[in-house]
Amino acid sequence: MKIISLNTWGGNEFPALMDFVRKHSEDTDVFCFQEILSTFSGVLESNGARANLYQELSNALVDHRGSFSSAQEGYDLKERTNFPIAFGLAQFVRDKLRAEGGNVFVLGHRNSRSGDASTTPRNLQWATFGHQGEIFTIAHFHGHYAGPGRGKGDNELRLLQSKKLKETLAGFPGHKIFCGDLNLNPDTESLGILEEGMINLVKLFGITDTRGELYDKAERFADYMLISPELEERIKNFAVPNVAVSDHLPLILELED
Repeated sequence: MKIISLNTWGGNEFPALMDFVRKHSEDTDVFCFQEILSTFSGVLESNGARANLYQELSNALVDHRGSFSSAQEGYDLKERTNFPIAFGLAQFVRDKLRAEGGNVFVLGHRNSRSGDASTTPRNLQWATFGHQGEIFTIAHFHGHYAGPGRGKGDNELRLLQSKKLKETLAGFPGHKIFCGDLNLNPDTESLGILEEGMINLVKLFGITDTRGELYDKAERFADYMLISPELEERIKNFAVPNVAVSDHLPLILELED
């Protein structure tokens, strides 16, 4: 089984992003994408991002069943738009896995943004499916953004977010894989809450950068993948390749069946 998690940056590096997705489409079972925009307005770009990225990914991943979980309507990655658009998460699961899934809000509720991007609501998206006689749940998340210059350290909302995520993940069945752009530094209490009873692959494999060359700020961590402990012995490969497809790097996990 192969899982990829990636904050797509809204498709700002669209040609490279789509080349990457097509390259991995045949052997990847689950894609978890953050910073996805969706529109049926006919607009293709908005402030450098692809306004209909979800539709374009769907067209590329024809052997996968896609689901889009909107968090906020009316905004692209930077500001309010004058055309219908939605911002959120997308998950693509290979058709043969017959996944069931959904999403739940951890901070705020759908369309509850009340100011700048720090008030954007945050939802967790998941898929549960059977594979080789076992149950797996793969969930992903885009964590709270505190605002310009406020970093990725602990704050009241991030601690609350982690506690709610932990409670939600505990209710899912089977082997668990949790990933995404958590907007957290590795030494935070907020991340520590999520690590309880899970294995942080970014730490386990000594990853030192999840942002890549297109990100020019000092903080080099944002993205993580955590797995149930019983899956550790089945890791075939875990990699964070240095590819310029976004201002985040992809996280790629391969498990032995």
